[in-house]
Amino acid sequence: MKILAIGSHPDDIEYGCGGTLLIAKRKKYEINLLVVTQGQAGGAWALRKKEQERAAKKLNAKLIWGGMQDTKVELNRELIQLLEKSISEVNPDIIFVTSPQDTHQDHRNVATAVISAARHIKNVLFYEEPSSIHFQPCVYVNITKVIREKAKLLRLHKSQECNTSVKGLNIVESAEACSIYRGFQDRVKYAEGFLPLHLEMSEFKW
Repeated sequence: MKILAIGSHPDDIEYGCGGTLLIAKRKKYEINLLVVTQGQAGGAWALRKKEQERAAKKLNAKLIWGGMQDTKVELNRELIQLLEKSISEVNPDIIFVTSPQDTHQDHRNVATAVISAARHIKNVLFYEEPSSIHFQPCVYVNITKVIREKAKLLRLHKSQECNTSVKGLNIVESAEACSIYRGFQDRVKYAEGFLPLHLEMSEFKW
C-alpha cells in the first residue's frame, strides 16, 4: 500500500495520524509525507526543517517539501497544482490530510485544495488537529500498541513541544488526551479518528 500524508506544517502529520503511520511502517507500507510549508511562523525554519526530517526518518518515509509560506497558504491554482503533482508522483492508495473545518487558514486551505486535487483517489481521510472544529470521526485506527512510539515521534519536534494553546499542556499530552477520547469512542484504549472524503474499502482495517 502506498500512503501520502499531507500537512501544512512540520508536526501536523505526526499529531493527526502519526500512530496510523507507525502501524503502516510495521506493515512495510510505502509512506510519503508532503509538508506544504516549513513552519516559518512557528519558529526557526531551519530547525523545524531538521525536526521534520528526523520524524520522516523515524517513519521510514519519503519527505516532500511544498515550499510555501507558513500562514500564507492560499486556496488557489498554485496550491492545487502542487498537490496534484505530488499525488501524480506518489500515486497513493490512500491520502491523509487535515480537516477542512479548522481555525487555521493553512490547514483549511490545504484540505479544501485536496478535495479538488484528489478527486480521483479512492481513499481520502481527514485527520484531527488541535485547531480542528466540529470534527466528528466515523473511522478509527487503534493505536494502542504504538502510543509510546507516537509520543517519541512528536518529541522529535522539540521546538514545538510546549507550543500549545493551553498553558502547562505540551503537544505530547495533548495528543495522548485526544487519543484516549477517540479510543473511548472506538472502545479501545487509544485511537486516531478520521473523517472520510472518499473511502472505497467496505471495512477500514489497519
